[in-house]
Amino acid sequence: MRLALAIHLLCFAFLAGGSIGAKVLHGAMRSKIAGPPGQAAVLLSAMLRFSIVAQIGGGLMLVSGIGLLAVEHWAYWGQGWLYAKLLLFILLMANGPLVARPAAIQLLGALESGGSGAAVAAPLKRLEIFHTVQLTGFVGIVLLAVLKPF
Repeated sequence: MRLALAIHLLCFAFLAGGSIGAKVLHGAMRSKIAGPPGQAAVLLSAMLRFSIVAQIGGGLMLVSGIGLLAVEHWAYWGQGWLYAKLLLFILLMANGPLVARPAAIQLLGALESGGSGAAVAAPLKRLEIFHTVQLTGFVGIVLLAVLKPF
């Protein structure tokens, strides 16, 4: 049981680390937007790589979570906190490819073509909202897992 939990937490660390790393790079990229577009584009490319780490961590977290449930003989299945946690997890995993990736690709295109103003501001704002939602969701998942409120 402890090994399964340790693997599950390690996978969560990959998911959270990839997302938090992308958020840190997003902040650095925002400060470079006014400068040469090449610097911001390099940071954005690195941010996209962090998102791959987060996606791999998310997939492994799902597999390890199923393994953890199996080790526990599905004792937690049917409890509301687990369903809420799974719903949050699915929303966070869908948020990346549906919101962040298109916004990042649009921003990268705008930066590489020398765009400014609304061409840069709109996708940048969507990425900011994405990161806020992700971090809030991670806090929610942790609280649900620790407190098991219902």
